[in-house]
Parts: sequence; C-alpha cells; structure tokens
Amino acid sequence: VQDGCNQFCTYCIIPYARGRVRSREKENILNEVHKLAKAGYKEVVLTGIHLSSYGVDFPEDKKETLLSLIQAVNEVEGIQRIRIGSLEPRVVTTQTAKRLAAQPKVCPHFHLSLQSGCDATLRRMNRHYTTGEYYASVEALREAYGNPAITTDVIVGFPGETEEEFEATEAFLQKVGFYEMHIF
Repeated sequence: VQDGCNQFCTYCIIPYARGRVRSREKENILNEVHKLAKAGYKEVVLTGIHLSSYGVDFPEDKKETLLSLIQAVNEVEGIQRIRIGSLEPRVVTTQTAKRLAAQPKVCPHFHLSLQSGCDATLRRMNRHYTTGEYYASVEALREAYGNPAITTDVIVGFPGETEEEFEATEAFLQKVGFYEMHIF
C-alpha cells in the first residue's frame, strides 16, 4: 500500500534506493481488495516498505492513515482476514491497539521492528524510539488482544556494539517474550 521511507536509519539504503514515502490512494487499494474478494480470496496482507507511514504524503485535505485504511478494508464483504506487515513500534499506542482490536478481521499477529534491545545502539542506528516505548507498544497490543503473536527483527553485531549492549538486547528479548524473531 506504500513504498519508500523517510526514516534514514544508519544501516539502511532504502530511502536512497527506493525514495521517499509514496502511498497508494485508498480508493485504488479498495478497488483491488474488492476484486480479490470477488475472485474468492479470503485474506489480504497490507504491506509496504515503511507501512506505518501510510498516508503521511497525502495533502491535508485528503489525509488518510493506516488505521483508516484498515477500517475501510475491514468493511469489504468476502474478506475474512487482514494481516498487517511490519509496523514501527511508536505508532502502536493504547488507543491504536484498541482501535485495531475493534476491527474483527485483523489477525492478532504484529511484527514490530526492534533492531536492538539497547537504547544506546538504537540511537546509533537512528531508530526513533526507546526500548521503554517499544515495550509499551507490546503491552498495549497484549492488553487489547490478550495473547497476540508479536514478532520482530534484531540486528546483532552492529558497529560499535559492546558486549554489555549485546547483553542488554538479549535481556530485553527475554523480557518481551516474542513469538518469533528474525535475527541478523
């Protein structure tokens, strides 16, 4: 539903290779989802390079958000399940988690990009959240859904990562209790 990224994490080439955020128009997406439903598809996956930024590039008078798109897709007859690609943890607030949980077709699986469980490493990565903020997002999802599957990505051996920073990440991973992790 979108391409590109405006984040410029220190390890990532995507903003240079794919450009800035570009979101598809909601009507265009809904037309595609309706066609899929008519063709018998029961599940759709909303995905993008930086999915959480869906709609930030729209003019003020046509503003949409990922949540408004999910709510619209939830209304499409014939679609029974909506999966969401990777989310930035800072967009998952208690209110957002409750609003997601109110959409009965949204599958209770959330991939929240972590990258490191150490705040010092996160700052060097130019990630825009702390481990405390990340954990609050996980807790908001667990409060809204009970026992959702939370998955993540982690980079170990990031340049300058000390043994203490690695151990902080390991302890944070255990604290969160992920369903699954992609470790690089």
